[in-house]
Amino acid sequence: MAKTKNEKVASAFKTLLARAEQVRVNNTEVTSATANCLGKWSISMKLKGGKELALDDKALEAISYDKGDFIVHSDDGKKENRITFYSMKKEVPRHI
Repeated sequence: MAKTKNEKVASAFKTLLARAEQVRVNNTEVTSATANCLGKWSISMKLKGGKELALDDKALEAISYDKGDFIVHSDDGKKENRITFYSMKKEVPRHI
């Protein structure tokens, strides 16, 4: 069965999270991140300044990709979080 666009985006997000040297959320540096894939996916990112962004299966199903950024909406759907991955240069997934 072929993957849907959202499944491809979520897969690319998980891959880049594992290999990026730097991750930024709304241009704020992520200081640490943990991912757990036992049963369901859950990803927690701590941002510089003390804020935290948590992603679960529901958020990953709704993730989208636009102009080099992964877009995840907050739980209430009002705020858009733009997540960007960097190594020596900005990482862009090739298969989306």
